Amino acid sequence: MRLHRSLYVFFSIAHVNNAELGRTLANSDQEPKRFIITYKEGHAPLLPLSDTLGGSSENHFVIGEILPETAARMNETDELYVEEDVQYRLIQPINLDGDPEEKLSIFSNSSSEQNSRLNLRSTEGNPYGIAMVRAPQVSRAWMYGPRTKKICIIDTGYNYDHGDLPAAGVSGYTGYLNNHIDWKQDGHGHGTHVAGIIGALNNDRGVVGVAPHVNLPLHIVRLFGGGASYVWASDVISAVQECVNAGSNVVNMSLGRNGEPMQSEINAYRKFLYDDNVLVVSASGNSGASSNAKFYPAAYENVISVASVAENSLRDSFSTHNAQVNLAAPGSHILSTFKNGGYTRLSGTSMSAPHVSGVAALVWSHFRSKPAIVIKRALFDSATDLGPPGRDNYYGHGLLNAKGAYTLLRNNYKNAHRFKFKTFGGIKDCRWLQIKAIGLQRKFDIYEAMNRLDRICKLARGFRKQIIYTKCKKTCFIL
Repeated sequence: MRLHRSLYVFFSIAHVNNAELGRTLANSDQEPKRFIITYKEGHAPLLPLSDTLGGSSENHFVIGEILPETAARMNETDELYVEEDVQYRLIQPINLDGDPEEKLSIFSNSSSEQNSRLNLRSTEGNPYGIAMVRAPQVSRAWMYGPRTKKICIIDTGYNYDHGDLPAAGVSGYTGYLNNHIDWKQDGHGHGTHVAGIIGALNNDRGVVGVAPHVNLPLHIVRLFGGGASYVWASDVISAVQECVNAGSNVVNMSLGRNGEPMQSEINAYRKFLYDDNVLVVSASGNSGASSNAKFYPAAYENVISVASVAENSLRDSFSTHNAQVNLAAPGSHILSTFKNGGYTRLSGTSMSAPHVSGVAALVWSHFRSKPAIVIKRALFDSATDLGPPGRDNYYGHGLLNAKGAYTLLRNNYKNAHRFKFKTFGGIKDCRWLQIKAIGLQRKFDIYEAMNRLDRICKLARGFRKQIIYTKCKKTCFIL
């Protein structure tokens, strides 16, 4: 929900009063900057800040233009987080065949040139990535009923009239976040390419996506493409909130920034996962050849960071690699739908992320009662290990494996109904332990939560007095 400029937002600021703010404004040579102002939990807002630019009531922040020195003083209080609102940019595709200028010429091709060049008018292509992540081995029968999980794509728009993309179940956002531009258009092509990887139709023409069906529910938030080269961090949070409000279960993003983590973003992405039960998937970045610094929002713990691999399962040199990478998925020369009804091949982690988003929705739709955190862990634990044994910075937990995740959840689901154990408080089942584990991760960081779960499982004993520490965790909660 947006807070309008005329709205008064109240905060309790112990050491900064209106008179002091006025004197600071009068005596400062600094220019006001845009800041995100978040009140800390348990502190009621009291002092008025009348010059607000917007905000999010669901995520408890407002945007204000204030002097940096004033922001610093406000940040010294116990009531507020005051952070400069930073800029995010779309992750542009990588040109693997020539210099960057050649890639721009592909964006300007007409649909007839693209179709002719790729020879896709009458025969359906099978992009290698779909088979590589084993998506066809998971039944798509769920797409004919009400079980389908909705995917939200935050990008450059959607070529709504493209004959190889779903339309019936597609909705979108037009409003202040994108200067009221039409989400059904995509002059750039990036968003349409991402959408095709997720859901291009199985219709004997063009290409096919991870989860192809005419009624695939998608929600489109066109955040780029209205003339601006960047968006604000606060707008990205609000865009994800728009996805949540539209009933989305999975959110796909291909944008990012370097710099430092922000408390307002940490709070928001934790809320999206645990309170809203939504998986947020983001490209890890395309700076692998130069810098592998943390790239946000992919670097946040509660966002799934996706790196890129080529058709031979080797990492792509452009793919950002760091300790925050969670999964790897195909990202080189990916064939998909494009603007003006056309098709093209693009490369980048922007192409890898939608493989994960599509598989997450595909698998989750078979286990609708499972919380998002369980689906997330299933994707990690079922990934095909690549590179050094175990998790590494290049591939994360490994190559995305739709069939593996489905099988892991199916077996876990069956065993969970039969498995009971004794612990403090009497006889418990897997449902109790799963709820306990989710509660722990809401309250503590991932490491402390797992330590506490370990202690619970070490106390649990089966009916035949066997120690079931390992079985307890592997059966009831995927680790």
